[in-house]
Amino acid sequence: MLPCPAMFTLRLFCDVVQHRSFSQAAAEHGITQSAASQRISGLEKRLGVTLIDRSVRPLGLTPAGELFARECLELLERYDDLEQRVRSFDPEPAGTIRVDAIYSAGIVLLKQVKEQFEQRYRRANVVIAYKHPDAVYNSVHGFECDLGVVSYPQRWRDVACIPLREEVMAVVCAAGHPLAQRQRIDAAELADWPLVGFDQDLPVGRHVRRYLREHQVNANIGLQFDNVDTIKGVVAVTDQVAILPRCTVGREVAAGTLAVVDLEPRLVRPMGIIHRRRNRQGGGLTPAAQALVDFLVEKAATFDSEADAAATMSQPASGTEAGPEADTGGQLIGGSRR
Repeated sequence: MLPCPAMFTLRLFCDVVQHRSFSQAAAEHGITQSAASQRISGLEKRLGVTLIDRSVRPLGLTPAGELFARECLELLERYDDLEQRVRSFDPEPAGTIRVDAIYSAGIVLLKQVKEQFEQRYRRANVVIAYKHPDAVYNSVHGFECDLGVVSYPQRWRDVACIPLREEVMAVVCAAGHPLAQRQRIDAAELADWPLVGFDQDLPVGRHVRRYLREHQVNANIGLQFDNVDTIKGVVAVTDQVAILPRCTVGREVAAGTLAVVDLEPRLVRPMGIIHRRRNRQGGGLTPAAQALVDFLVEKAATFDSEADAAATMSQPASGTEAGPEADTGGQLIGGSRR
């Protein structure tokens, strides 16, 4: 906990908002309920507005309180990250950094990042595990890993998100499919082709279906699966097509088993890096984890999945590549975990 009185008050306010209770927030900060109430009253007096509606149970927020709470979370998150980075400015990153990633996060990209990061920082070790999206979130939330890589990240109270990149979705078909000779395809044309897709209970499946509905496509979605590799396998040996993140088919395109066709209008899948916010139990980013985040964001911005996959075709595929498609749903900003 920061000793600065102003920061203490802001953290106290955010905890009152989270718990909708002065007593619970006060207990977390080791002060009395009366002291907590006085601090928030002093904050409201200084701002000249009422932030908390005390006439309802549980406590509510005024419109000014809603705005102040939202911006306070942003401010505290940025301050904590800045403080951590300033404190770790000189030492070389060292130690083990545990990363949990969804199965379709980009095996080739993460493999390259791990190897290059460890070459640059000899005292650092990156351990990557591939999991279902809920398992990634739970690992981050439960302090079981340092970083998580997810798609469609949300903004959670205890888990922060750093935008990584937006991955372009494309139509994927077998190399011998009639569409394989096309450079692009309009979404409306997909009504003429049988589709294999993700399960509807997966956010990526919902996002793709929403996209098709928005463009008045009466899609013929037959087979549905919960993992990207099964979909790629079906597409490779049938006349069915799929809408997948372009970066997930780099190896297959390089090997000549699949083809990708640009989809219009454009559809993207946002990716993010999540980590536990700092609290009394810990959290925040270690110097090594922060260095890895910076490194990953830099590499992701220039990563070419197809070119890099072609360059690594002689290497054996990772045994962890197969598995459930991993998405968390939601938006980069706003929303709550569903």
